[in-house]
Amino acid sequence: VFFANERTFLAWMHISIILAGASIAILAFSEYENMGKQIYGLVMLPVAIAFIVYAMYQYTRRAYMIRNKLPGPYEDTVGPTVLGIMLMISITAQFAIKLMSMRNA
Repeated sequence: VFFANERTFLAWMHISIILAGASIAILAFSEYENMGKQIYGLVMLPVAIAFIVYAMYQYTRRAYMIRNKLPGPYEDTVGPTVLGIMLMISITAQFAIKLMSMRNA
């Protein structure tokens, strides 16, 4: 059971590292003078940090419950829903930023 907790933690961390890496890559290749491209890259970073914080919180909570043989509930339905909504909002914001920059160019 403990390894399932670790496996889930690593899966969440994998997703958060991909999001953070994409955000940092966009920032690294954006021009410093172009504020729209920098905002485009920064939009995804808070979402990646939220994924990391959620993964750490769930891992420590479940590890504590497993170690102390607490009966559970071990599942969480609210956290993934909130993170999914945050991700959708950030992708929509990135799309809107891209449309506005194309319109202004």
